[in-house]
Amino acid sequence: MTTILLNALSIMLVLFLALLLKKIRILHQKDGALTSKMVVYLTLPATILIGVNHTKLSNIFFILMFMGLFSNLLLVFLGKFIGRKATVEERGLYMFDLSGYNIGNFSIPFVSSFFPAAIPFLAMFDMGNSLMVTGTTQGIVELSSGRKKHGFILQEIFGVLFRNPPFVVYIFMFILAIFGLSFPDEWLIPIRPLANANTLLSIFTIGLFMEFRLPKGKLKLVLKILTWRYLLAFILASLVYFFLPSISSHNKRNSFINLLLPNVLFTYDSGYRTWK
Repeated sequence: MTTILLNALSIMLVLFLALLLKKIRILHQKDGALTSKMVVYLTLPATILIGVNHTKLSNIFFILMFMGLFSNLLLVFLGKFIGRKATVEERGLYMFDLSGYNIGNFSIPFVSSFFPAAIPFLAMFDMGNSLMVTGTTQGIVELSSGRKKHGFILQEIFGVLFRNPPFVVYIFMFILAIFGLSFPDEWLIPIRPLANANTLLSIFTIGLFMEFRLPKGKLKLVLKILTWRYLLAFILASLVYFFLPSISSHNKRNSFINLLLPNVLFTYDSGYRTWK
């Protein structure tokens, strides 16, 4: 527990450092675009490659993949139900913000700093999660609202997925694991400096992009969404932990953590034009 708290403290310090440097104008929000690219194209793929190497597939990995997909679907439709009496824009925000998990930019950097053995479990959960957050959720929201902007286009969703380096690494390492293959540890030594930099760059990027501005009168809505988000996540995580007897306590803890992780945040816009 002490290790977890100290790592959480170090991540908060990095986050506040990024906010401070942005506040005193040494860095700017636009600089987050550069650090974000470094994470997506360099440090996160290296972290996944090292963390998932030597993984031996078992039933739990397929269960986690299904959970990543199913939990998103469930939360999207619960968001529609909870926001059924709200405006179309607010209902869409419920559907977006009650679902989605920020595995790559937050969960993997946080967990890898003190428990790298959990990375394969996070990776499999994120494979199911990625199928939703790359366009499926948006397609469901648009269909339910009757305001088609992008729609559900399977080709586009898979196009986004396979242009995403972390997802490509997931698939590549998953195929290797199917055949019982892995890289010798010595081969991965050159990319370890990249993997070691992932936590710093990921959290720093979050700090650079973080904004605390809200449209006038929307604080109550945001607090309601956050309350529902973590209440539903806790209920879902508890159901998995206590009523899924087929997996070990260690894997139950991983599943519990996955389902409580911060979600992908979307920008509210009263014109229903900027669900980002």
